[in-house]
Amino acid sequence: MGKIEHAFADFDLVQVKPSDVAQFLDQWEGRRSAQAYKDHLSKFFAWCCRRGLLNSNPARDVTVEIPQARDVYMTDEQYLAIYKYLAIGKDKRPTRSGPMVQCYMDLLYLLYQRGTEVRLLRWDQVTDEGIKFKPTKTERSSGMTVFVPMTAAIREVLDRVKSIRKMRSMYVIHTEHGQPYTAHGIGSAFERACERAKVSGVTLKDIRAKAATDAKKAGYSMEELQVVLAQTDQSTTKGYVRTRETPVSRVELHLPKTKLE
Repeated sequence: MGKIEHAFADFDLVQVKPSDVAQFLDQWEGRRSAQAYKDHLSKFFAWCCRRGLLNSNPARDVTVEIPQARDVYMTDEQYLAIYKYLAIGKDKRPTRSGPMVQCYMDLLYLLYQRGTEVRLLRWDQVTDEGIKFKPTKTERSSGMTVFVPMTAAIREVLDRVKSIRKMRSMYVIHTEHGQPYTAHGIGSAFERACERAKVSGVTLKDIRAKAATDAKKAGYSMEELQVVLAQTDQSTTKGYVRTRETPVSRVELHLPKTKLE
């Protein structure tokens, strides 16, 4: 939260007014970042109030615009192009981290989990039967867990990780030093690959939505997707499924016939 610290570094707690919070959040008007920063500020000021450091929460009454729901579907062609250029640098030579980040992309798609869960996936979560996740996002709310059965495709990616890794690590996806990638680090690698592949408008998060959309098209129900996505609300699950086909109307009418005199 470096941006928050920098923006409010010169303030005493009691000096922060709702207008100061609003001015800070306006930098991300209409974007998800505004909501995320507001949540962090509101929780912090609420903590201050509980400890008698403040009498009111200056972020409580500040509203932010709800961002428009994302409806981007990453096509197979885009996926494969980005995948290819993860392994090929701007100098046309093989990249050092490309093969491992390719495995990360594939696991994002095959496991349906959030990027954090796959980045921090440990080998002790992996068994011959499958992989057990306890999503960090629901850990303090529903505490929901999900078990993803082992498939031939998942096993192939895990075997590929073992063949390309430079050292043993407790993490499945890891750097050359055995540490998990940071969200920024792996996101930057993906963005650079997008530039080289001349693909725009997609993010790593779109891979999860692609998986859900492809599974729905393959015939899986919303209830089944809700389980694998570890979501307690089916409306959230529906938000991950992108509309890929234009509905075709089956309603056919005939013009009223007039009686000729």
